[in-house]
Amino acid sequence: MFDKFGHDDEGSDDPGYAEEIDMAPEVRDPSDRFDTDLPSAPKPIDGDADPEIQKEFWAQVILFNIALFTLSLGLMLVGFEQRWTFGGALVAVGIITFARGYSRYRSFQKD
Repeated sequence: MFDKFGHDDEGSDDPGYAEEIDMAPEVRDPSDRFDTDLPSAPKPIDGDADPEIQKEFWAQVILFNIALFTLSLGLMLVGFEQRWTFGGALVAVGIITFARGYSRYRSFQKD
């Protein structure tokens, strides 16, 4: 006697012929209900920013990156390795650089 998977219950080597049953359930794709047309991006504006603004922007980026790096590295050196001299100097450089960047930002914003 064969079970539904085609195996012989009585131990015979001949599996016989059993029709294979499709065990995978049918699943509906839920995305079929939605509109899949993607919106298009707007076209970029032709033209460049004022060179003075570009120069100031990149100066600000560099200053604040230096401030963030030195301040965080200095705090980690002081906190984790107790390197007060070098870590403290980096913290001081970070604070000074941050203050310089902020003052440049405020003065440029007033113009």
